[in-house]
Amino acid sequence: MGRFIKALAVFVVLLALFVLLNRLRMKAEGLKIAVVNLKGTITQAVADDVISCLKEAYSRDDVVGIILRINSPGGAVAPSQEVYRYILEHRKDKKIYASIGVIGASGAYYIASACNRVFADEGSLVGSIGVIFAYSQIKELLDKIGVKPVVLKSGKYKDVGSPFRDMTDEERKYVQSLLEEIHAKFISDVAEARGKPEEDIAKIADGRVFTGLRAKVLGLADGVAPYWKVVEVLSKDLGYREPLKTVVIEPQKNIWRRLRSEAISFIKEVKMELLEEGLR
Repeated sequence: MGRFIKALAVFVVLLALFVLLNRLRMKAEGLKIAVVNLKGTITQAVADDVISCLKEAYSRDDVVGIILRINSPGGAVAPSQEVYRYILEHRKDKKIYASIGVIGASGAYYIASACNRVFADEGSLVGSIGVIFAYSQIKELLDKIGVKPVVLKSGKYKDVGSPFRDMTDEERKYVQSLLEEIHAKFISDVAEARGKPEEDIAKIADGRVFTGLRAKVLGLADGVAPYWKVVEVLSKDLGYREPLKTVVIEPQKNIWRRLRSEAISFIKEVKMELLEEGLR
């Protein structure tokens, strides 16, 4: 048992040394702006990664501001709302600016709206405040090849959107009411985050995307600027004359996260070994 305790003690010392050296390195490199990327379709996994990176950015002493770099057409509603809510609740702690590249639409704009300020390139596609539900109907195809699906269910709405049959009028009304409820929440959240009346957002919340230039005119963006200019603007807004250095925070690639994961695995192994030793 003694060798495991020694090994654990050595590991703890090495971990403390790593933390100290990491802090000294960050101090030597100076204050920075953290860059967190939001790329591709927004799924739960993507949202979890973005929030994880944001948590690191907000916890680091060497990070004084954050840029959320967006290149996403949107995605699932709930994950988008999770990131939106996290940013909205923490943007008072450190300024966070959204920088939209090629596209920041639907759920991606939902998230962007929560930032302190939103910037886009002139030709960026911005907005698309709307909700969509789509499905394919293959009943006629199955009839032609002699396949007859059999569905057993409890609850009349359980197979709404089934590709094996037409949707009833009642089901269409149900789905439409669901979409309208989500759409209304989308509008109210954007209005809250942007500090604008809901009526103003509702007027342009019909699913359209706008160029970065048009988005600024409509109040969906605060400025038209490329990414490097956003770094300059944020640095200036933070009180620095020169642009700060940037550090890109990537999910699950940071050495600290890897070390933490390895530490947890190591401790679990030591506990198992100690338990086995105690049972002998």
